[in-house]
Amino acid sequence: MAGRPRPVAKPAAKAPAKGPSRPPGKPIPRAARRARGRGAPPRGPLWIALGALGLVTALCALGVFVYLRTPHRGRGRVVRVAIAEGASAAAVTRSLWTAGAIDHPWLFHLLAAVSGAADGAHRGTIALRDDLSPYAILRTLLRGAAGVIRVTIPEGYTRFDIARRLESAGVCSAADFLARTEDPALLRRYGLRDSLEGYLFPDTYDLPPDSPAERVVDRMVTEAARHLRTLKAQHPDGVLRAASLAGGDTAPAAPSAHAFDRADQVIVTLASLVERETGSPGDRAHIASVFWNRLRLPDFRPRLLQSDPTVVYGCTVMAARGTPLRACEHGDGGQRRVITGTMLLDRSNPFNTYTHEGLPPGPIANPGARALAAALSPTPDQDLYFVAMGDGRSAFAPSLEEHRRNVQRYLHRGDAGAVSP
Repeated sequence: MAGRPRPVAKPAAKAPAKGPSRPPGKPIPRAARRARGRGAPPRGPLWIALGALGLVTALCALGVFVYLRTPHRGRGRVVRVAIAEGASAAAVTRSLWTAGAIDHPWLFHLLAAVSGAADGAHRGTIALRDDLSPYAILRTLLRGAAGVIRVTIPEGYTRFDIARRLESAGVCSAADFLARTEDPALLRRYGLRDSLEGYLFPDTYDLPPDSPAERVVDRMVTEAARHLRTLKAQHPDGVLRAASLAGGDTAPAAPSAHAFDRADQVIVTLASLVERETGSPGDRAHIASVFWNRLRLPDFRPRLLQSDPTVVYGCTVMAARGTPLRACEHGDGGQRRVITGTMLLDRSNPFNTYTHEGLPPGPIANPGARALAAALSPTPDQDLYFVAMGDGRSAFAPSLEEHRRNVQRYLHRGDAGAVSP
C-alpha cells in the first residue's frame, strides 16, 4: 500500500522515581533523614579516637597496677623514715624517696594523695624494708602503723651479741638492752640471778623501731619459757635428771608464770654449752651425754667439764662488769678470743670449767630448741671425751687413751674440743 502513512511509535513511559515524591527544592523531613541514617557506621576518625583513648586508659591502669605490685629493688635492709606532724603527701613521698624506699616519686606522690595514705601516716619514725612494693608501703601508711623491724637472733648468741644486733637494726640501744638483762626487778620476776643470759630465745622477731628494751627482753624470755615448757613435756626423764642434779628443786623461785626453777636452770645452762660446742646438729645429743656422764658417773673425778667456750664467756662477762681478768689479756680482745694455757689455768674466772667442777654459774649463751632438746634427751653413750674433727663434727671416746689418739689424729685439722684433761 504505497503512500499509506505508517503509525508513529509512542515514547516509553518513564519509571516512577523511587522514594517519596516531593516538590523540587523542598527539604527532606527530619524523620526521613533519621530513617536514612539508621544502621550507618560512625565516621572513621571518631571511632579511631575512641579506641585509642580506651587503649591508653587500659595501658595506664596496667602500668599503675604493675608499679604498685613490683617490689623496690632493695637489699632487704631496714630503712627508717621520719614523718613530721602536718607533713603533706609531697613531704611524705620525699622522705621515702630520700630513704631509698621507693622509685618514681611523682607516681607515688599521686597515689598517696589520691588514697589519703599521706594523711593517715604515722607521725614520727616508721620502719620499712627497702624491698617492699609501693602497695605494701601505702598499706602501712594507711594503717597509721610505725612498721616493724625484722631481726633474726641466731642460736648461740650471747646477750652482748644480741644487744649489738638490736642496736644496729634500730630496735633499741645496746646499753639499754644489757641493762634490762641485769635488772634486779626482772631477775626476780623470772626467778634468776646475775643476768638473763640463756633465757633470750633465739628466733626471728618483728619489733617496732625504738622499742622499750624491757618489752623486747620480756618477749624473748616469754618465748624461751614457752619452748622450754613444751620440750619438758616431751622429755619427762630429762626433767627428772635435771631435777636430781639441782637437788630435787623444781619449784619456781618467783610467782611469775614464766619463772624458771632450779631444774630449768640446769637444763638451760647445759644446753648453752652444747650450743657453743658443736656446729653439727647430729652431734648435739652425743655431746650432751658426755657432759651428763662427767656430771653423774661416780667413777669420773674430778667433775670438770673442761669446755673452752665457758672460759671465753668468763673473760667477756668479767670485762663487761668492769673487772677484766689478767689472764684474758693475751686473747684477741673480741668475742672469739684465742684460748691460751694461762686462761685455762685461771681460777679467778668463775666460768672456767677447767678449774671449777660442775656446771658454770649460769648459761654462757642463748640456746635454741634443738640444744635444749639435746640437754633433755642425751644419747645413751658412755663417752667422756670428744675432740673437734675440723669439719664441724666431733670424735668421741670413752677413755683417756682413746681420746689422746683422737687428739693426735684430728688436732692439726681443728681446735681440740671441750673435754681434754
